[in-house]
Amino acid sequence: MKLPLLSDLFVRPDFDNSRITVSFTRPKDCCEFEYQILDGDEIKSSGTVHSIQSIETVVFDANMDDFKPWSVSSPFLYQLKLAIPGRNALVTQKFGMTKIIIEDRKIYFNNKPLYIRGFIRGRKGHDHGNLIGCTTTEFYEKNIRMAKAYGFNFVRFHTVLPPDEFFDAADRLGILCHIEIRKNWGRDEKERESTDFNDDPTLVDQHDWKTMLLKLRNHPCVLVYCLGNEIEQPGNNEQVKSIRKLTKKLDPTRLFLDTCSRGEYDRDTVDLDVQHMSYFAPFRRNHDMFNDSIHLSIYGSVTGKSMSVQDDEDGPAYVMQRDVPLRYPLLAHETCHYIALRDPYKLDRKFRDSGCEKPWWIDELIKMIQAKGHQNQYQKMLDASARFQFIWLKQNFESVRKSPLLEGFHFLQLADCDDYENANGLLDCFDDPKRISPDEVVPFNGSTVLIADLPKRALFAGAELSVPIFVSHYPEGDFESGTLSWQLSSRTGEGISISASMDDFDLSKSGNRKLCRIKIHLPSVDQPQELILRCELTSENGKHKARNHWNLWLFPDRPDRIADLSATICLKNVNLNKRYTQITSKGGLDDTEPLLICDHFNEGVINHLEQGKDALILYRIDENRDKEAPREEYYLPSTWDRFKPTIWDRGLNCGGFLREHPVSAEFPHDGLLDWQFFYMIDDCDKIDLDGFPVPVEPIIEGVDKAVRDRFDVGRFDLSEFQYAYTLRKFAYLFELKVGRGRLVIAGLNFKSIETAEPATCWMFESIVNYMQSEQFDPKTDISAEEFSKYLLDKGQSKRIKERMMTQYWQLDDAPLESSRYWKESEEWLRRDD
Repeated sequence: MKLPLLSDLFVRPDFDNSRITVSFTRPKDCCEFEYQILDGDEIKSSGTVHSIQSIETVVFDANMDDFKPWSVSSPFLYQLKLAIPGRNALVTQKFGMTKIIIEDRKIYFNNKPLYIRGFIRGRKGHDHGNLIGCTTTEFYEKNIRMAKAYGFNFVRFHTVLPPDEFFDAADRLGILCHIEIRKNWGRDEKERESTDFNDDPTLVDQHDWKTMLLKLRNHPCVLVYCLGNEIEQPGNNEQVKSIRKLTKKLDPTRLFLDTCSRGEYDRDTVDLDVQHMSYFAPFRRNHDMFNDSIHLSIYGSVTGKSMSVQDDEDGPAYVMQRDVPLRYPLLAHETCHYIALRDPYKLDRKFRDSGCEKPWWIDELIKMIQAKGHQNQYQKMLDASARFQFIWLKQNFESVRKSPLLEGFHFLQLADCDDYENANGLLDCFDDPKRISPDEVVPFNGSTVLIADLPKRALFAGAELSVPIFVSHYPEGDFESGTLSWQLSSRTGEGISISASMDDFDLSKSGNRKLCRIKIHLPSVDQPQELILRCELTSENGKHKARNHWNLWLFPDRPDRIADLSATICLKNVNLNKRYTQITSKGGLDDTEPLLICDHFNEGVINHLEQGKDALILYRIDENRDKEAPREEYYLPSTWDRFKPTIWDRGLNCGGFLREHPVSAEFPHDGLLDWQFFYMIDDCDKIDLDGFPVPVEPIIEGVDKAVRDRFDVGRFDLSEFQYAYTLRKFAYLFELKVGRGRLVIAGLNFKSIETAEPATCWMFESIVNYMQSEQFDPKTDISAEEFSKYLLDKGQSKRIKERMMTQYWQLDDAPLESSRYWKESEEWLRRDD
């Protein structure tokens, strides 16, 4: 046990010279000390130290020849025993041999480049209590073991200093950590009120900071000391400079960071930097978002440099933005906070079994599931939600790992908290895996990760597929050279199978780089197929392997799937003839063909259906995108959707699923939404069937989030559960009999027909062919009068407005919210339409 008289004991490793330096304040009247360094029960070195009365600090070196380093994969601990005969006392201190330095914008740990694969816990909104009745040590041990099983090597404690038991467990089990002690100026438990994080001019109390460092600096797991989260303008803050100076005096062996995010790019008070990489999602136009450093300019310059210039704030003709250099190792801040639905039924049982008090929201969520009519399909919704979370986690992690700028990331977060929101974990609030296993995650979160750069996942047969293959390679052991093998094959294991390999890839150096480019001439196929591209990197001695795989979808390029067709076409957003010249448009809504293809509802559509004819509505309306657009008279409730994950609580897409149907049978899928739907869902109009006059089972159903936007709950005095805009019954595609007519409504985005996007074209062709077939037989009936009345009533009623955070998610036009955004969003929500 450490005694108060040696509260400043410091065992400082000298990694390169195989020794340690021990220092402490000499107890009064004590001038002789005996020490032993223990390797288990074996004495590695020992000696006697004599001190002079006039010298206050005792300093001595001890040899550590042939020492065993402490690392995440091999967390070896030594023990110092220090006898103080004058006090009849024995002080013991565990320590590890480590070395941490920064060179060329890289973090080196034990002289090897370190890639930080971190996750966040700590603050109540990002953590959970000990819910299984174990000891505090066992509580932290379980979380660390699960983190390492998923490939993580680092944990950031957000504005909370964990107890001693965590550091002891982290030292023994092997995980690095980032510590913050700044007082949490955040919101209350239900996060109803926002508070400026910078109201208090005192960032941290220097006495508290010093006490923390003296307490923690002997723990080999500690990598970073940080003041706190998202502190504004730290670069010219004198407190930051003072605390950095104190830190480097007390512990020059660790890294110092002033703030997680929001620091000026050109400040000189830090050893590394952590920055938002924005709330965009890394695909399509944002595919390479982690390769650009321009986001660092968001928080300005310590010298007051202008970061951007534009001629007009509302509609600039030009924007000139300063490109900024990277000065430090850069980590991505709070990345991948993608939520998935929770299983309240399973959690209800786990809380009962644990004997812990059940959170209030579990019963309320079950009530909402039942009230919304989801109880019989909720397991399918859970599957869809987990799939959507997984494909985006994989895409994001791989995008981060292949970035030439980043030396790591902080993932938000590994485990769900037991609050209502923050269901973005791989683990539940008992630290048990939810629906995504470690085996699924390690291929893109291990020490060596293969990455195929695939900005498109749906392709035409006969096209050339060109795939750069990257490696993010940070092994602790030796990995001299390796062989890369790959295979492209049908998911079913039948049909397509193409493979090759290449050896002698030099892997002696750590880091990120491109290994090769694979070009494949895709074969012809008669029907669409899901393909899997598998890659494996094997070391020359066979001891090290890295594997990864990616799904692709291959479609025949057959616009002639649709036979010559005469229809009435009233579309303003899609020119079908760019691909389908055989579809001819004749007549208007007053003299229509048997098939009407239109993008919204009006009286003519209703009359068309009343005459016993068919209609395909490719629903797309201006008011979902433009707050000032004229309102639809015949309004089908809907919302603007994106093919990107719900980020914490901003957004409304938690995936989706397909039911058995002739249309879905023609389209390649495994029952859940995946990348082949990207172009059809991004920028589409997802239809809200809550309150629809007749029960409908969509052919393709979307899954809504279960949590409300927390930031506007207090601002608008709303209840915690908001039925109007959570767990809605969403449809991307459904059908009805309307009077004597038949109707298919697609909220999907078919704009990419014009550019011959394979999956979009195949879906459109499947829908049209189905409607021309004898199978076209909608099971749900509604009278034309009732349907018309419903649409007109909805047209005259107040709209369900998406809340503040979700509006930002829908816009998808800026990396972070601006003050102007918050102002205009609130004004619009308060406007009585």
